[in-house]
Amino acid sequence: MGRPRGARGPRRVLDARRVRDVPLIRVSMFPGRDESQKAELVGRLTETFLEVCGRPGQSAAGVWVIIDEVPAHNWGVGGEVAARESDV
Repeated sequence: MGRPRGARGPRRVLDARRVRDVPLIRVSMFPGRDESQKAELVGRLTETFLEVCGRPGQSAAGVWVIIDEVPAHNWGVGGEVAARESDV
């Protein structure tokens, strides 16, 4: 099985020995931020992680950040749905 059509750049294969040492920061939030806000968030989270928890010599390339944008009608807060689909 080949690479997906339209795939660009070199193919990356994850090495399980290295992945176990890669921190993953996962953020769930409502949609609505633009790409520059998300880029700044990723940058600041990465910098802060390295300052607080990083190993000597660890680079930003060794920190992963995933942003999940969850529609309000899929959030529950205090026993209530944050927003009904009809409100969104």
